Amino acid sequence: MATPSAPPKLPSTDTPWSPITLPSYPFLGSMEQDPVAYMAGEMAVIHNFIIRSLNAIWQNAPVVTPNDTQDFVAYCLLAVQAVHSHHNSEEIIAFPKLTAAGVGMEQNIEQHRAFDDAMVSFEKYLNQVKSGEVQFDGAKTRELLVAFADPLVFHLHEEISTLQPEKLQKVDQAVLKKLVKDLISHIRAEGPGLTTTLPFILTAHKSTEAPNWPPVPSIIRWFIDKAFSRVNSR
Repeated sequence: MATPSAPPKLPSTDTPWSPITLPSYPFLGSMEQDPVAYMAGEMAVIHNFIIRSLNAIWQNAPVVTPNDTQDFVAYCLLAVQAVHSHHNSEEIIAFPKLTAAGVGMEQNIEQHRAFDDAMVSFEKYLNQVKSGEVQFDGAKTRELLVAFADPLVFHLHEEISTLQPEKLQKVDQAVLKKLVKDLISHIRAEGPGLTTTLPFILTAHKSTEAPNWPPVPSIIRWFIDKAFSRVNSR
């Protein structure tokens, strides 16, 4: 087996919050294929696109112009929605099934609650800017972002340790496969937007690290890149 290459040098979207180190570079696994071996790795890939979206907000907040404000706010709201959606799917489907199978998820749930209020405050501010109730303020945007992103990113790193193969191998394979199937069905039922959510994910995801994620057919990727993403471009 070839020795995995080292992580590449960090670009600006990898600061101020550091992405999670993946099990290999590139990461080619899929929890649908083998949940024991790859759940932690694929979850790290998902967490990394969230972290990079937060970094993009931090990096760009001070330079947003009046003409860019609504587009920037829309991006920020997509980032918040991604966190809501991801954690709802965990709390509704993944955590209960893993807890019932003997894999403790209490710490993860507690860490979710640690940033809830601050994220709601950030979302409220964004919606006030969107409606014109308040003016956009780059410094305030950063301040509100940090208040929830610090505990959120801490959690995103910590959660990976609870999904390692040595813990999941104690769980019945049928239970894990059903968990993954239910997660996928839940995500599909939410209907991620071809002109909003999917372009957002692909923009925040570093494809060189995990070229097979997200599991979207290549023709759909092409349409997102060449057509759908342009709906929101200037």
